Amino acid sequence: ETCAYLLVAEALDDAAGRTASHATVSVLQDGGRLVVTVEDDGTDRTAELVQLADRVGALDGQLMVEPTRLRAELPCA
Repeated sequence: ETCAYLLVAEALDDAAGRTASHATVSVLQDGGRLVVTVEDDGTDRTAELVQLADRVGALDGQLMVEPTRLRAELPCA
């Protein structure tokens, strides 16, 4: 839960820094994984968000970083 919350908070902060006017957050459960996606209309992301990737990876999850989209898959307990 904490990782998903921090992912969304950091993604929204990053979107605001890239002058996004809106962002969409979606959360769903797919099998034993929680899938969190944040999409925005800001300029293309150039940062790799290493700290966020480390946090997700520490939980045996995966983070996909695209220019205006983040998608994380986190294992459910």
